[in-house]
Amino acid sequence: MAFGFLQLLAINLERLFNHDSVGYLLNGIAKTCRQEDDRWHFDLIAAKSPDFRIMELGSMLACECNTPFLAIYDDPHGQRDNQGFYPDDRERQVLVTERSSAVVFMSPFTRDRYVQQGLVDASKAYCLTDSFPCDPAFYQEDACVGHHFGVKDLPIRFVHLGNLPKWRPVDPLLQALACKDDDDLLNAIHIDFYGFVYPAGIDLIRADHRLSRAFGFFPAVDHHASHLAAGRADALIVIIGARHLDNQPSKFFVYLGHARPVLVIGPPGNPIEPLIKQLQIGVYCDVNDPLAVRSGIKKMVSDYHFYAAAYERNKDLIQRYRADRVAMELASIFDAACS
Repeated sequence: MAFGFLQLLAINLERLFNHDSVGYLLNGIAKTCRQEDDRWHFDLIAAKSPDFRIMELGSMLACECNTPFLAIYDDPHGQRDNQGFYPDDRERQVLVTERSSAVVFMSPFTRDRYVQQGLVDASKAYCLTDSFPCDPAFYQEDACVGHHFGVKDLPIRFVHLGNLPKWRPVDPLLQALACKDDDDLLNAIHIDFYGFVYPAGIDLIRADHRLSRAFGFFPAVDHHASHLAAGRADALIVIIGARHLDNQPSKFFVYLGHARPVLVIGPPGNPIEPLIKQLQIGVYCDVNDPLAVRSGIKKMVSDYHFYAAAYERNKDLIQRYRADRVAMELASIFDAACS
């Protein structure tokens, strides 16, 4: 609340004094980049979107410095839904990709959409995933005993790490658990949320005393503490919004090192769906179908140890997402961009 008030105050002061905050930011980045290029003579300049204006500025500076440019799309620049992708600033995006030596997308679906729509040449379009850390400091589990230690009479403790805004709704999850004739499933699980949850979602949970017993709410924590929370949990939850068919959430990859089964709730056809089936580490449920979500939770409960054992069974496949392996992939993209 306090930070929201300060942000509102800052916005109103900027309007009062006609301060262009975006222009100020872009000018500051450009000035710093030029100064540092004079000092280091960069071999490569990279920028990412969002914000697309930052990527556009990076492209301009790379041209100015006669340096290869790497464009990175964390998210597509435009609108998307289950039917397609509708790019914003098409001509400007094409200009940026034409200037780029390589373009990296954090989702294969987004890469394919950009290629199909003629926004980027396939020969210089790459896909990269996020990764899980190798540092043992991230895997210092608490001494508490839970389901993954073999205590079967305790509920399976799920954790969701990260914010849940309205476009990543908990409604399908709540509807899946709301059956009043069946308390067995509610008694078999407990779900903790770390981070912001949109108020209407919290209200739905607190309005039902049966549901409220199965949920816990905690403030957002830093990256290291989030790994400790993952280590204390029995299983992880990842929620993908219904219209984000192309989204590959970082949290799916970042916590793989904890070897916890994963329940993914997202739209059919998302790139995570075939991946989780290949790795056999959990269940993918249709975010549009509460009955499918309920069935998925039941499978997680009944087949928990099968999914947990997949981390050893498919170890070689999962190792691909280690930080050092993904870093090697990124280094090869750097090499391609600079060649």
